[in-house]
Amino acid sequence: MNEEQEKIVGLCRAFVTSMMDVEAGITAMSEKMSKAERQECLKAVLRWVDTSPEIPANSYSRELAREILGQLSASAFYEDYAGSADSYIQ
Repeated sequence: MNEEQEKIVGLCRAFVTSMMDVEAGITAMSEKMSKAERQECLKAVLRWVDTSPEIPANSYSRELAREILGQLSASAFYEDYAGSADSYIQ
């Protein structure tokens, strides 16, 4: 691979690794916070995503962030969340 290709691969690897860190943190929230505290925390994150000047308002990243955070935070909002029914995730 050339230098530009390696740069993109590195960025993608860092993105996926940071997503795994976020997933682990959100999953562990139920052990450390009440449901109300989890909801308050995640609402604050989503407010930041919606209003941050660091993320352009018309950016595809903003929409993707909402979708990914919504999926990862399902366990924080539902007491009986048992994971995805999709066989490829299990």
